[in-house]
Amino acid sequence: MRIAHRLWLNELRARKVRTASGLVPVEEQDLADQKNNSAEANIFVSEVFSQISALPDAQRHAVTLVYVEGMSYREAADIMEIPIGTVMSRLAAARKTLNTKMPDEQRSTL
Repeated sequence: MRIAHRLWLNELRARKVRTASGLVPVEEQDLADQKNNSAEANIFVSEVFSQISALPDAQRHAVTLVYVEGMSYREAADIMEIPIGTVMSRLAAARKTLNTKMPDEQRSTL
């Protein structure tokens, strides 16, 4: 659950940066009650992890380093020994793949 939550927060930050709004502190975000671990949340996390596992190796590696481990694009590029643009491309492709495989009501959370 924690990993899915961090993925979601990272996506929120990325959206703000892409729309030139800058970073928004987590404290200002409208977050769900983290103490209330529902069965639906656990099922959603399980679905996300299974979809991530189905990604091609290169995309899965990039997703794991950046979204799960919280590394910067530069750090991930250095570890994978590829250009930073390739990391960004792989992450975009992974997001697109994950977004198309998730039901409509869950797409906004990715």
